[in-house]
Amino acid sequence: MHVLIGKRQLVLAALVVALGAAVFVNWYYTGSETRLSPEGTAPAGQEDARDGAAQFASMTQEEADYFASARLDREVSQASAIEELQAVAASADPDNEAAGEASEKLAALTAAIKTQNDLETLVTAAVGGDCLAVISDNSVDVIVSKSAMRDDTVLKISDIIHTVCGDAFENVRITAAGEMSEETS
Repeated sequence: MHVLIGKRQLVLAALVVALGAAVFVNWYYTGSETRLSPEGTAPAGQEDARDGAAQFASMTQEEADYFASARLDREVSQASAIEELQAVAASADPDNEAAGEASEKLAALTAAIKTQNDLETLVTAAVGGDCLAVISDNSVDVIVSKSAMRDDTVLKISDIIHTVCGDAFENVRITAAGEMSEETS
């Protein structure tokens, strides 16, 4: 007759029971009032104000419309430029100088679009508000919502720009939506 339960299964069952008991004891003695977070426990009444916790600032409808409109305009112009460059590259002789130049410009535009997306994602995560990054030949413009502009915002954004872009751009401008405050690096 074949043995259905072996030593391995018994040892495994004992370990599962021991783990379950440890989890129960831990739960029982910590109670339900303790909230653990990577930043530590917050003082009473300030559960959302832990140091280091991301806090999204509320935007006005006007700001939200501005960012949506600006993104749409940028995407339309970039798509148009990509189509034109692809048409030039496809219609010209591969040995032609125009085809090579169009391919280089297309590669540069694609890299700029990727960098813009990277900057927007990182800045939004760092400052907790909406962001729009615009890269031109030798400059980077970063526009953030007014509600996200705090004392340390410009420093955080400058650090992100220099981390992502290095020293590739001469002019760096950081602006709150609707304002003309400027930071040049």
